Amino acid sequence: MQRTVLRTLSALQRKVRMCSNQRASTIGDWTFRISLVIFAFLCGFAWYTRTINMWAMKNIGDTFLRKDINTRQIILGSFWRDEREQNVDGRFAVIHFLGDGRIEHPLYCFSIQANNRYLITRATVQRIHRGKRASSDICSWSGHIAECDLDVHAMKEFKISTTPNVEDAMLVTPEAPLREPRHDMVVCMAPMYIYTDWEILVTGIELWLAMGATKIVVPVQSASSATYRILQEYEKKGIVIIRHWPKWPIMSDTNPNGLVLSRGIEESHVNCLFFVKPWSDIVVFSDIDDFLLPLDPSTVSPGDNLQILRNLFAEHPQAGSLLFEHRDVQFVPPNRQEDQSLANFNFEFLRNSKNKMNCNVWRMKTRVVVNASRVDSVNMHETGIHRFGYVQTRVPCRQAHFYHLRHSHNTVPSPTPINMSPLADMLNKQWQNRIESFTSMKSEILNKTNTEYLEDFDRCMGAINDEHWTMKVSRCLTPHVCFSRLRRDVDCVAVASEYEFYRSGKGYFMNPINIRVQKSEVNCESPVPPFTSGNHYFAP
Repeated sequence: MQRTVLRTLSALQRKVRMCSNQRASTIGDWTFRISLVIFAFLCGFAWYTRTINMWAMKNIGDTFLRKDINTRQIILGSFWRDEREQNVDGRFAVIHFLGDGRIEHPLYCFSIQANNRYLITRATVQRIHRGKRASSDICSWSGHIAECDLDVHAMKEFKISTTPNVEDAMLVTPEAPLREPRHDMVVCMAPMYIYTDWEILVTGIELWLAMGATKIVVPVQSASSATYRILQEYEKKGIVIIRHWPKWPIMSDTNPNGLVLSRGIEESHVNCLFFVKPWSDIVVFSDIDDFLLPLDPSTVSPGDNLQILRNLFAEHPQAGSLLFEHRDVQFVPPNRQEDQSLANFNFEFLRNSKNKMNCNVWRMKTRVVVNASRVDSVNMHETGIHRFGYVQTRVPCRQAHFYHLRHSHNTVPSPTPINMSPLADMLNKQWQNRIESFTSMKSEILNKTNTEYLEDFDRCMGAINDEHWTMKVSRCLTPHVCFSRLRRDVDCVAVASEYEFYRSGKGYFMNPINIRVQKSEVNCESPVPPFTSGNHYFAP
């Protein structure tokens, strides 16, 4: 019995050993086969991507890549904060820059202290469109202002960076305040793009001077040579300040010139506001053909606008800004086929402007007047950032409104009588005294003022407005959107510049350099500025 059991156990052990050897052999076989397949696949894939289509891996990788655009700030200006605007002690400066409105723009300020160490503060950055267009990315680039809290000894310059590291900081020298006497009323005009209408320019300047303005700031990008020379003559007389307003640079993946709302007027108005703050009380923001006049122009007298505005600010002591409607007025420019010169120019054509729209509420057509110390930004048709609790106050058109002299309008809907003859008489008398100071230029034959191309722009504007009602917008209102079929065969000048860039952290700062006035490109266009210097091998 014992012998039988032992033989049985021995047989079982032999069977177990045989099965174990077979299982091990099977696992090894399958491991070898799978490894061989994987190796063959890898070799084949490597051979395929190396010799047939090496971009296949890149295309697969692009599916998982994310673009990090970072901050790219185009510096439009830097200014010292006027001490009269401060409610706390200290030294403050404002950086005005253009940036992508879809992202935040952190900015740090570095100023040298008495102990020769840097005071590092984070700037307060505000978008000038905040509250009005911040929820819309249709036109993604917009103006911003950053206010820096500096050491009290910072008198000439300081540094800015996108990081709190001084190694990433760029040197900034704010614009020195212009030495001007205090002005009761200053006018900031919209920038001049491809501007050739010198007769309307003279009308705008003379009318604002007659109505109480003592200084007019005109940004210029491109204009006819005659227009620019007239501005220079006014500048010599201390009436006009010409501000250069070049195009912005085209970056590696975007063109800010085509992404800024309303032709960059908002950005230029903010720049002008900080420029005039130290020496102005009331600032008017207007196009060259918009004017504040008494409700009844037949009662016009010199200095009326200043008195109107003073009365309104006295009536609304909490107002930081006044928002006016403007009415379209038929404006028929003088029809002179020959001998167009300053000596032969007069304002008789205003007598033909006898129709205007009735007083009604229309939000899009507005103009802004501000108390310079109470606001920090203007959104062209509205005020943006108010200071110290001041507010925007809407003025009913039955109380006061702007007159928009539409030179492209032959007819005006809903007309009512208007008498501008007293205004024409007042301007003619003023012009006769002014023309003598133009010396040799007054008898020169100037280019004919053409308004036909504005019909193309009116149709383009109508198309853009129609798109807004469809809730699908393909264009932003910039000077490069609307095409004019009329070639401006006029001798023009343009403001040109170059740009330098500074890599700060993962972001960039861009500064215009070598700003100059030169002959324009075709059709009175300003040239696109190139990047000519930078501190990094990546361009912005």
